[in-house]
Amino acid sequence: MDESRRNFLGATALGLGTLPFVSPAAAQTTDAAAEAAANDAVKPSAYGASTAGKPLDIISLDRLDTAVQEVIPEAGYQFVSGAAGDEWTLRENRRAFDDFRIEPKRLRGVSSDVDLSIDLLGQTLPFPIFTAPMGAHGMVHEEAEVATARGTGMAGTLYCSSGASHRTLEEIAEATQGPKWFQLYWNNDIEVTKSLLKRAKDAGYSAIVLTADALGPGMPDDFKAMGAPFRQDMVFGNHDPERGGSGNFFDQKVDLDLDAIKFIKDQTGLPVVVKGLLRGDDADRCIGAGADAIQVSNHGGRQIDGVPASIAALPDVAHAVNGRVPVILDSGVRRGIDVIRALAMGANAVAVGRPVMYGLGLGGAQGVQSVLEHLGQDLRSAMLLTGAAKLSDLDPSYINLVGPSAEANRS
Repeated sequence: MDESRRNFLGATALGLGTLPFVSPAAAQTTDAAAEAAANDAVKPSAYGASTAGKPLDIISLDRLDTAVQEVIPEAGYQFVSGAAGDEWTLRENRRAFDDFRIEPKRLRGVSSDVDLSIDLLGQTLPFPIFTAPMGAHGMVHEEAEVATARGTGMAGTLYCSSGASHRTLEEIAEATQGPKWFQLYWNNDIEVTKSLLKRAKDAGYSAIVLTADALGPGMPDDFKAMGAPFRQDMVFGNHDPERGGSGNFFDQKVDLDLDAIKFIKDQTGLPVVVKGLLRGDDADRCIGAGADAIQVSNHGGRQIDGVPASIAALPDVAHAVNGRVPVILDSGVRRGIDVIRALAMGANAVAVGRPVMYGLGLGGAQGVQSVLEHLGQDLRSAMLLTGAAKLSDLDPSYINLVGPSAEANRS
């Protein structure tokens, strides 16, 4: 890390207070230079966030993890890459894919121009891959979520906007002509929640993602060690009174139940995706309450350590859903063959998080586009080599389930 970045990070206590759109009061320091920088907080580049804007020549998504550390602040990297506790679930999200061994089928007349497009809650996507909701993009790039949304739209796929965004949901919606969903963090003040739902509908979001697994801010240990990352005086875009928002993002309702699904539908008339499920019985209950899609997710291992990998939980959830609504998987997808594994075991689409953020840091909107299109092309190649002529061909007959995931799904 260069000296100027190290000095800046030390001066600003290395928290979410180092992000754009933080109030000047967030910087508690007597150092005149650091205080001046804090007063200039509306300029994201002052905090070391990337200003890159270029397409990426990607060999593999895993390599982006190393490359991005050269262009974004250490605090930004720790925030994006880290996970809860000892990070067992984070590691397991990747390792567990190895339990799903591909058994390819040969001489099936598969063409290289396989159609990868899907329909997801009324939206046509060019491939079954989209951008997962992630907060705090200003830690990575000066354009924050505006660049991520624009790059996702350039790739032609779906952008899911996080309720913890630095830019407002309206700014994000204007940045992409593609389909978009809004991820809701339910506020204790019901009027704030109602306002967010109305704003999302008015801005053109076509579905609401109900966050079921984040009852407070998950903090990686390395990130916590740097200082106080989630400052209470931090202003998130959707809650910034100067930009039409209200309420405190951190004042989240923790005792949500199934009634939340009906409430959202009554308020918006939009489909509801319940995100953060790892059990088949939970999926069944949510569908019974009106959920229009289920997202199998452990929040990238960021909320609680020790829960199963999303791919390991997928078979049980997909079995319970039994085709009644679409199933989405996130956490750990890095290659086209991972997408095949997920689709073969019952998912209809996958959402990608960290690689998109790394693409954002390395190339801005064009970097995001590069990541998504690379994964789509990798899926196309994997389909050909697997012997699947179309996405609907993928089923458990392509998978030999072994190891811990096999044991878990036999119990």
